[in-house]
Amino acid sequence: MFPLKTTERVNSWPIVTWLLIALNIFAFTQQMLVTDANQFFYEYGLVPSNYPHLFSARAGNDLSTLEKVLPFLTCMFLYGGLWHLLGNMLSLFVFGPNVEDRFGRIRFFVIYLACGLAASITQIAFSGGSDIPVVGASGAIAGVMGGFFVLFPKARVISVVPIIVIPVIVRVPAFFYLLFWIGMNVINALTEIQLSPQGAESSGVAWWAHIGGFVIGMVYAVTLARKPEEEKKE
Repeated sequence: MFPLKTTERVNSWPIVTWLLIALNIFAFTQQMLVTDANQFFYEYGLVPSNYPHLFSARAGNDLSTLEKVLPFLTCMFLYGGLWHLLGNMLSLFVFGPNVEDRFGRIRFFVIYLACGLAASITQIAFSGGSDIPVVGASGAIAGVMGGFFVLFPKARVISVVPIIVIPVIVRVPAFFYLLFWIGMNVINALTEIQLSPQGAESSGVAWWAHIGGFVIGMVYAVTLARKPEEEKKE
C-alpha cells in the first residue's frame, strides 16, 4: 500500500517539508559520488556498536568526540539505494505538509530532527551492539507519521494498493493506515529479536528506529502542536 495524499487541507505552504525533501535528494546525489561507499556509511552512518555505554554513567565516553556525535545527524540524510530514498520522500511528501501546518515551520523542523535523534537512540537501545550502519530518514519521518496519527485521526489517506498487476486506488482512514503501519513495525521488530537474540538487524531494516520515532512524534503532537483555532487567529 503506497500513500499518495491525504484528504486534510493544508493552510500554509509546506516550505520546510519541501526543503527537507530537497536536502535529502541533494545528499543522495552527493553520496552517489563517493568511491568507497562502505567506508562512507561506517563513517557517517550510525553504527550502534560505537555506543556501548550510551545508557550508562559512562555515556560521555561515547559522545566525547565530534566523530561520535555527528552520525546522529548525518545518518538521517544517507540511503541504502534509490528505492529507500523514494519511499522515505513519498511518506514525507504525503504526511509532512499537514503536520508542518500544525506545528509551525521552525518547530516542525526542530521536531523532525528530534524524532530522528530519538529513533537513533531507540535503535541503539535494542540493537544489541550491532555493527550494521543505520541510515535513512525513516525514524524522523516515522515521527511525522506519529504526529499525523494524533492530529488527524479522522483523515483519509488516498493510497495505491497493487493487486497482482492492477493498481487500485482506495481511501483508507488515517487512523487504521498508520495503526497498521506501526503495528507491522512492532511485529517485525519482535520477530527479529526472536530470530536474532543479539538484536542485530537481520533484515537490514531498523524497525526499532521507526517505532521510537513514531512514539516520540505522537508525544510532540500531544504536547507541542497548535490547536486548529490557534491557526485561524494567525
